[in-house]
Amino acid sequence: MDDALPDGLRSHCDELQYPLMRADAAAAFADVTVATDGGEANLGVIISELDRDSFATPDELYDELARHVESGSKLRGA
Repeated sequence: MDDALPDGLRSHCDELQYPLMRADAAAAFADVTVATDGGEANLGVIISELDRDSFATPDELYDELARHVESGSKLRGA
């Protein structure tokens, strides 16, 4: 699962303060553009579209992104 996620994403998740609302997580990643199989995507927009409303830990945010990637939006790197 980790292979599909950009390098450094986990450490960026670790830098945020938790618990964290989805809107705050999206704002924290608003300036991050990632390559996807379909071109480029804004990571803040991807986070804003996740199902969870909040994240209690960095792992919860990272794991939710990993599930999103597994479901078809492959990220190729930051």
